[in-house]
Amino acid sequence: MQVFKAFLKVLKSKWLSSLIYVIVFLVIAIPLAKDKKAVEVFEVTSLKIAVFDKDDTPESRALIELIGKDNKIVEIEENKEKILDSLYSETIGYALIINKGYSEALASGDTEELFGSYHVHDSYSVVYMGQFLNEYVSSVRAYMAGGMELQEAVSSAGDALAEKPEVSMLSDEEEGSGMPQFFGGYFRYLPYIIISAVLNTLCTVLLVMTKKDIRYRTDCSCLPPFSFTVQLYAGSILFVLAQWLVLMGAGVFLFGMYGGRQWLAVLNSFIFTLLVTSLTIFIASFTPSERAISLMTQILGLGMSFLCGIFVPLSILSDNVIAFSRFLPAYWYVRANELICKDVNFTRGGSMTSDGGNLILYMGIELGFALTFAVLSVLVRKLRYGRASAVNTAV
Repeated sequence: MQVFKAFLKVLKSKWLSSLIYVIVFLVIAIPLAKDKKAVEVFEVTSLKIAVFDKDDTPESRALIELIGKDNKIVEIEENKEKILDSLYSETIGYALIINKGYSEALASGDTEELFGSYHVHDSYSVVYMGQFLNEYVSSVRAYMAGGMELQEAVSSAGDALAEKPEVSMLSDEEEGSGMPQFFGGYFRYLPYIIISAVLNTLCTVLLVMTKKDIRYRTDCSCLPPFSFTVQLYAGSILFVLAQWLVLMGAGVFLFGMYGGRQWLAVLNSFIFTLLVTSLTIFIASFTPSERAISLMTQILGLGMSFLCGIFVPLSILSDNVIAFSRFLPAYWYVRANELICKDVNFTRGGSMTSDGGNLILYMGIELGFALTFAVLSVLVRKLRYGRASAVNTAV
C-alpha cells in the first residue's frame, strides 16, 4: 500500500482548492433553501416614477392614476439636473413627461409625440414603461375603434390593464412527487461542483504521483502497473467519497433526513461521483500540465453544465444540442434526477413501470461511462508505463 499512503500525503497539500468549490456552493445553496420566500412568493414589480403632466386633462390624470396603482409616484422638481441626479442616485427609476396636447392627439389617433422621458439607458425601467405605455395607448385606440368615446375608452383601457392575473406557485412540492422544490434543484447543480472540485484537485494530485522520478522508482520495484493504478483508484475514491459525504450531509441539514425516493437522488449522485473519479484518473493518465487541468476543468464543468441541463433546463434546449448531449455523462445524470423528482411511479402492482426501467437505464449508462473510463485508464497506464519500463531496461 505504499502508493496509497503516498497519495494521501500529497492530497494533504492539494485539498484546499476542492474545499473552496464546496464552500462557495454551500454558501449559496443554504440561504436559498432556508429562505422559503425566495421560491414561494410572487410579487408584482413596482417602480419609483416621477410624472410631469403638461396636458393636465382628465385623460392625462387617468393615466397617472393607473400608473400609481402598481408603482410609486415620486414628487420632484421639474428641473433637468435634479431629475438626472435622482435617476443616477436611484431615487427614481423613470421620469415620464405627458406632453401638451396629449388628449387631443390621443383622440385623433396621432400617437407619435404623446410622451417624453428621462431615464438611464438599457435599464429595466425603460423596457417596462415602454411596454406599458404602448399597451395602454393601443388599448385606448382599440376601444375607440369599437365605437367608444375617448373618456369611455380611457376608462375601459384602465380597467383592463388594472386587472391582475391569478398566479399560483408550486412552492412546497415539485410536480406532486413529494419532493421539496429546492431538493431537485440542489441535486441538479451537484454535477458542476463535483466535476470542478474533483477534477481540479484530484488530477493535480495524480500528476505528482506520476512524475518521472516517482514513476521510475515504481518501475524499478516489483509493483506492476495494474497494482499501481488500483491503489491510485483506492486513494481517489476515498478522497471523492469524503467530498460526496459532505455534500450529502449538507442536504440533510437543508431538507432533513432523506426518505423515500430521495434516496434514489442520493444514489444517482453517488454513481455520478464514481463516474467523475474514473474520468479524472483517465485524464491524468496523459499527464497534462496544471494549466491544461485548469482549462479542462472549466471546459468540462461549464460545458456539460450548459449542454446537459444543469444550468439550462433540458426543456428549452434545442434538439441538436440534446442529440449531442447524449454522448456526455452529465446528460444521463440530469435525466435520472428529473425522473426522480417527477410525480411518476417506478413500480405498480409489484412490477416495474416504464419510468422505473428508464431510471435504471439512465443510471446504468452512467455506470457504463465510469467502467469505460476505468478500463481505458488501466490500458493507457499499462501501455505508457509498461513501454517506458521496457525502454529503461534495454538502456
